[in-house]
Amino acid sequence: MRHTEYGYVSPAENRCYHDLERWLADKKKRERRAKKHGVFNLHKGGGVHAKSKTL
Repeated sequence: MRHTEYGYVSPAENRCYHDLERWLADKKKRERRAKKHGVFNLHKGGGVHAKSKTL
């Protein structure tokens, strides 16, 4: 058993918590980056990038 910020956990649980924390940190980075580049801005207008996308 290992002592972590979640208390005493097994090594398998410790790996799961580590993977989850890393995923959450990456998710926050992705959201911050997307917000910075205007992905969530609905009032931005359809510039060159909107016309060049083909779905």
